[in-house]
Amino acid sequence: MKVSHYLQLNLIIALIMLIPLISLATVREVILFPHSAKISETTKIHPQCDKGKCKATIMLPPQSDPESLVVTLAPQSPSKIEDVLVKSVQVQDEARITELRKQLTAAENERKAIKSKLQALEAQIQFWEAQTKTKTKTIADSYKLADAIGKNIQKAGMDKFSAETQLEKVEKNIKKLQDDLNQAAGHKETAWEITLSLSVSHQNEISLSYTYLLAGCGWLPLYRLEALPANKSVAFSWEADVWQSSGADWKNVQVSLATLQPVIHVNPPEMPEWIIKPRRLYKAARSKAENATPLAQTEAAAEEESIALSAAPVETPSTTYSTWSLGQKNITAGSKQRLQIKNETWPADFVFLARPALNPQAFVRAQIKLDKPADIPTGKAMYVIDGAVLDKRDFSFSGSDGMLFFGTTPLISVTSTTIADQSGEKTILQDKQTRSWQWLIEAKNSGNTDVKLRIEEPVPQARNKKIKLSFRHNPEPSEKDHAKFVWLLDVPAGQKKTIQNHVELEASADMNIDFGWR
Repeated sequence: MKVSHYLQLNLIIALIMLIPLISLATVREVILFPHSAKISETTKIHPQCDKGKCKATIMLPPQSDPESLVVTLAPQSPSKIEDVLVKSVQVQDEARITELRKQLTAAENERKAIKSKLQALEAQIQFWEAQTKTKTKTIADSYKLADAIGKNIQKAGMDKFSAETQLEKVEKNIKKLQDDLNQAAGHKETAWEITLSLSVSHQNEISLSYTYLLAGCGWLPLYRLEALPANKSVAFSWEADVWQSSGADWKNVQVSLATLQPVIHVNPPEMPEWIIKPRRLYKAARSKAENATPLAQTEAAAEEESIALSAAPVETPSTTYSTWSLGQKNITAGSKQRLQIKNETWPADFVFLARPALNPQAFVRAQIKLDKPADIPTGKAMYVIDGAVLDKRDFSFSGSDGMLFFGTTPLISVTSTTIADQSGEKTILQDKQTRSWQWLIEAKNSGNTDVKLRIEEPVPQARNKKIKLSFRHNPEPSEKDHAKFVWLLDVPAGQKKTIQNHVELEASADMNIDFGWR
């Protein structure tokens, strides 16, 4: 028997030596993208040589992209890779099959034990039921026997009910394990067998490194932004949900997260420009021939005007990404894990932003200025102010400066009231027309703390040289550009402040003017 055993062992070893060795690689580094991963593995191969040709084989998981494979030898290696052959092969998850068979055997043994227990309990019940026919000498003995029979039958019955319930669960588990085993044994996936042709004349061990892209992996950023106006700061935390379905656990792997260039989004509604321009006139009763040239000219003019008012969108491609190194991590296959990336306090200048021409609400705005630029990709963020959760919405940040908005406050209102909106009569002698707007802005602070308030109002813009505009304000704006007036006010608790605005328009009498949305 011992000789036969040694012969079988030698035969197996000989068969292994006759075929190219399929190496077992170790995952060393992983760069996770949002929906894929770049895997770096290392292995040691033993080329199999025949008639001067040496080959070695490595395997890639089913989710990998073989076209992304890059194989490199050690820098000092005298060998050279001459050819790479990619072939799809059908593989089974042997580890899962082995584990399912182990669980199934344990469940079947548990079922046998429960059935044996049920047989014993049934025998006990029958024994005590038979004792009811036993004759006793005295009434006291009869009571004692009846009490013993009742207690033991009750206990055995409860134990039997518990065992039957347990047996039912085990039976269901066995059925599920058997179904899973049948599915795993009958299911084959397409993996990738990579055969390397090497320029070596020996079968010594060679160190090999290779990288490839793997699907079924990724990560999702999760943020928490808490506004702390009293501390003039924003508490920022960044976590990442990571997952991988390579079929094997990654142990002590250097993990990095790749971020894409984010885009900053502004939350409050955009304030439209206040445009004052001549209104175009169209005469209806004209023939097609008469309409042809003027219509073309009108469309061309409208197109030129559209181009002048709003620049065409420009595509800015992003070709680079940043990486965040998380160090050595263990990532289990098939389940999500949450990893901490950053936990910081950002300095912030808080101000309440109001655009009363649109609505009376005041937005809590935090102006962020970091010591060094940050590159934070788009993800879902929980917005919190002083411990109160506001909302969960998209967030991203790029650079060192930015603005964050934390909703509105009911304690501050900024209203706009029209005092006058008057048009002057067109006169032939003066050959001009006029119009004036007067409105009052009232900012009220109903809270118990002083606030900084930024009020923005649109600047009327003339699109014709014959339209003259003049402005009067009390107080004068703190800032002004081509599109908006800006007032920066300190409003004490429980008080209010007002701003008076007056706009005068003068234009030719024959001009039909579109006075804009205000």
